[in-house]
Parts: sequence; structure tokens; C-alpha cells
Amino acid sequence: MSLGVFGGLAVALGAGLHITADPAAAGPRQTISLFGTTSGDADEKGPAFAAIRAADYDEDYMPADYPASGGMDLAYTELDGEGMRIDITGGQGGPIMAPAAGIRINGRLVQPGQSFGEVAAGAPSGAAPAGVPLKLNTAETAPKPASKAPADIYARPFSNPEGRPVVSLVIGGLGINSTQTKLAIDALPADVTLSFAPDASRLDYWIKMARADGHEVLIEVPMEAYEYGRMRMHPDTLTAGADKKANLAKLNQVLSRASGYFGVINYQGAKFGADTGSIEPIFDVLAERGLAFIDDGSVHKAFFGQVADTKGLRFARAAGPVDTRQSPQDIAAEFMELETLARQHGGAIGAGFAFPVTIEAASLWIDTLDEKGLVLAPVSALVPRSAEPVAQPLAERRELRTGSVGKAGLKTGG
Repeated sequence: MSLGVFGGLAVALGAGLHITADPAAAGPRQTISLFGTTSGDADEKGPAFAAIRAADYDEDYMPADYPASGGMDLAYTELDGEGMRIDITGGQGGPIMAPAAGIRINGRLVQPGQSFGEVAAGAPSGAAPAGVPLKLNTAETAPKPASKAPADIYARPFSNPEGRPVVSLVIGGLGINSTQTKLAIDALPADVTLSFAPDASRLDYWIKMARADGHEVLIEVPMEAYEYGRMRMHPDTLTAGADKKANLAKLNQVLSRASGYFGVINYQGAKFGADTGSIEPIFDVLAERGLAFIDDGSVHKAFFGQVADTKGLRFARAAGPVDTRQSPQDIAAEFMELETLARQHGGAIGAGFAFPVTIEAASLWIDTLDEKGLVLAPVSALVPRSAEPVAQPLAERRELRTGSVGKAGLKTGG
């Protein structure tokens, strides 16, 4: 027998095996029940097929090694009566979905093995049977806050039932240097708030990464300083005495760069912060959008707090920068001052930049807080919940969200 004939027989034999092989032997499979309907293509394919829509597979349930194409083989088998069964196998004999996944059909989540009667009499559309989570993503299953303000939605949850003094830290300047940005996200605890420069490349990506790691985030709004030295002013810097529309256009440009932030924080701003007429329209917009404003404490004679009071803007002020002098000893001394303020007033905020020395010093300091009787909190925990304009002074209406009723009148060290 020639090699050509032998090769032809081998190909034919392989094709025969592929056609006649049992699909069940190719990989794991599950069977779910489907019910019929009289809508759609019922006249062409019958009620059993008309009930099937494009499967809405939750990606949360898919195994990590599942093909990116998501190929899913559906073997249709008609049954007597008003139902049918579908054998589900992984594409090319690959893995199937996790056992609890199911598929969504006509708005109902159908689990493996369920009959038509069980589905029809089960939970309402979009709900899973008892004991089966609808999604694995806790953000989807957690109760939604009543408020739709970003200052509530994107703030990191925090509780302090013992009512211990609270310290907060915001680390800024992120998104410019990818190495330092990743270091801050990974090395610092989730209760450290991170702020991002508005012109950071891949800003939305970095914010999503920070939030995925548990951090809440702020966007930095550049504001005019008295002098810049050799530095050039950022093109979106809010300037004192400028036309209202010009400043608002710059603010909108900054705010539109990304999403997922609970508020904004100033970058510089000594000159801008001294001009209440320039601050007011900016704070009107921030209050209307439900954002918080954090004063980084670097400007000593700014009117941010006073204007925030009149506008009902959620506001908190940091005690000041912790890394003006970039040495471990100086930063440690600033942290000790922050501890003192927290014990005196119930809470205090510090602000720094993502210098390697700051991140390392902060990590070491945070590890000591528990033994000192202090609690690390996200900055949003020191921002008052109420956003209603009131007449009383700023210091009289600061409220710390600690879970304790005895913390009214908090000063953040500003």
C-alpha cells in the first residue's frame, strides 16, 4: 500500500471519529431546563426554541482560564410538553461555567437542573434562587446608599465603634510616575486616600486600579499660587480674578478627565484661595455635583472653609503637608504632630506626596497606630455628611463619622 493511500485512510478515519464521537466525553457538561413561550420565532422553530435569547453570562462566574472568545456549545434536545433541555459544554471540550452560574433567559436566572415549574414559581426576574448569589461582585450585592452624591457613593466605608481618635492621610501627585503610583496603591493600606494629578496619563485606569485595591480617590484641581518661580502654570489652573466662565471651563475640563472620585483637593492655590469672589462659583459647581472639597492645608490664609460653609459644600481641611522636608526623621515628626491633633480634636488629616521616602515613612507609622490607640480612617470619614448651608461657624459643625454619638464639633487640625 502506497504512502498516499495510507495517508488518505488515516484522514478519513480521523474525520469519522470527530463526527461520531460522544460530545459528553469531550469535557464536563451540565444540563438546564428551558421553558417555552409563544413570542418571538415560535412559528418558525416552535415554542421550545423561541424562549432562548443570547445568554447573559456573568463574567464574575467564568473561570480564569476560560477562552476569551467565550465559545459555549449548546446541544438542543426537544422534550414532550412545554420544555426542553440544553446540554452546556465548554467550547472545544473546554471547561464549563462554575456550578452556580446558570444563564439568564427571558429575564430569569435559570440554574443547572431546574425544571420549568421551579423557574416559573421561583424568584422574580433578575433574582437568584435561595442560597445562590446573583453576582460575586460585592459592589453589586451591597445595599446602595440613599444618596446619589459622589461624596457618598465613592467614599470608602468606615466605622469606629470604640470612638478612638482618628488620623487620615492623603497621598497625592499620583498618575505622573507609574512606578511611584503603583507603589502607593500597593504598599499603602486601603484606608489611605489617594489623589491624582489631572494631567496624569491613563488617569481613569489608575483610578480604577486604586479603587479596586480599596482606596478612595480625589482629583487635584490646580489653583493659582502667588509665584511659580521656574515652574510654568498648568493650563487648567484656576486663576484669581479671572472671568467666571473661563475658570468654570477649566474646572469642567479637570472633572471630566475621569470618574470614581468622591471629591477634589487643591494643588497649590495661595493666590486663588485668598479671592472669595473666584472661589464662590467653583464651590457652587462642586456642591451641585455632590462632591467634597479637601483643603490640603498648604495655604494658611485661604478662605476655602468660609466659602464652603455658605455654599453647603462638604469640606475638610488637612493640618498641613507631612513631607515638606523629605527626610524620614522630619516626616516622622509631622506624623507625631498629627497624632497630637487627633487626640485633642478627635481626628486630624495629613497630606503628602508620593515620594518613596513618604510612602515608606507612612507605612512604618501606620503599623504603630493600633498600639497607640489611634485608628487610620479614609479622609471622607472626616468630611461632614450634611451639605446644607448653615450660619454657624465651620468649627461648630464638623462631624466625624465614627459610629460614636459623642464626636460632634470635631476639628480636623486646620
